[in-house]
Amino acid sequence: MIEGRHIMRVLPIHLIHPRLDTEDEILVGEELESLIATFGGKIVDRIIQKLDKQNNATFIGKGKIDEVAAKIKEHDIDVVVLNEMAKPKQIHALKEELKKTKAHIEVWDRVDLILYIFEKHATTTEAKLQIELARMRYMGPRIYGMGKVLSRQGGGIGTSGVGETNTELMKRHWRNETKRITNQLAKIAQNRTQQLERRKRAGFKTVSIVGYTNAGKSSLYNALTGKKGYAKDELFATLDSSIGKLYIPTLSAEVLITDTIGFIRDLPPSLIDAFKSTLMESIHADILLHVIDASDPEMYTKISVVNAILQDLGRKPEDILYVFNKIDQAKDLDKRAILKEYNSHDGLFISVKEKIGLEEVIESIAKRIALLSDN
Repeated sequence: MIEGRHIMRVLPIHLIHPRLDTEDEILVGEELESLIATFGGKIVDRIIQKLDKQNNATFIGKGKIDEVAAKIKEHDIDVVVLNEMAKPKQIHALKEELKKTKAHIEVWDRVDLILYIFEKHATTTEAKLQIELARMRYMGPRIYGMGKVLSRQGGGIGTSGVGETNTELMKRHWRNETKRITNQLAKIAQNRTQQLERRKRAGFKTVSIVGYTNAGKSSLYNALTGKKGYAKDELFATLDSSIGKLYIPTLSAEVLITDTIGFIRDLPPSLIDAFKSTLMESIHADILLHVIDASDPEMYTKISVVNAILQDLGRKPEDILYVFNKIDQAKDLDKRAILKEYNSHDGLFISVKEKIGLEEVIESIAKRIALLSDN
């Protein structure tokens, strides 16, 4: 993030389980640092602590806090980012310790960072409301905590006559705001449902592109629909669902193709819930194209993350067509073993960048639609 001419200087803190091997450590760290780069922050150093679990009071141990403080002083750090979701009291306590070194230091956890990235990429009213709702739901416990601190410090605003503490006022405001945003999103969701029903009545078949963030979903969407949407090599490049058309000559018909938000590991349910209206396109599509980065060393883990979310959304494995992208970057790819792993006979291996396998994708969509029409 650039504020004026200042590029935000970021210090990631990687809490690593002692039994994690070196390669896994690197992969866990890389995702957080990719998120920071997507946000626009400059990583000037990093802290690694090996612990079985988070320090209950301050997330990291006392010795590491001193090390972080030294790095803040040395590099003039603006934001410290924790690689996991942390409790409100942990973030508050860690920030209080670090403020002794720099008064205006910020401490974010992984979800805070993701929410800031969402804000950066939001363009439509719907996306902005979804992010606001996600932030409200995530910030709720912290707001309550702040109210308690203020009430202890000064008796509380509005206690005279009204009989409400700061915590109660904040809770009421939080509930009202959450309800207001939820109602606005419900109206948008209703409109979207009506659109889906109109398409169905008109006989349109729909294909939704899903996958882990940065697997190449938007690039495939652009290639299939001929559109020039936003397809950048960064995480969460797409927040809103985009809809385009693909003409299939063998069927003499058009299908609707949708692209929507990419998934990521360890997202709190509140974030998934906030994007439910956008994800409706995926929930109700006739066919799902699950786009996978075949060059990613964490490919299998990321497939599991996406499949778990799709299952939570009520989609069945037989609805999914696996599309392994970036094969031009994947060395020694064992296609047979991959297909066996997912009990799939029609998984596809493509490179959108090199225009390899796109015709096979269209043929597979046509076959699936023909089967649906027969049934």
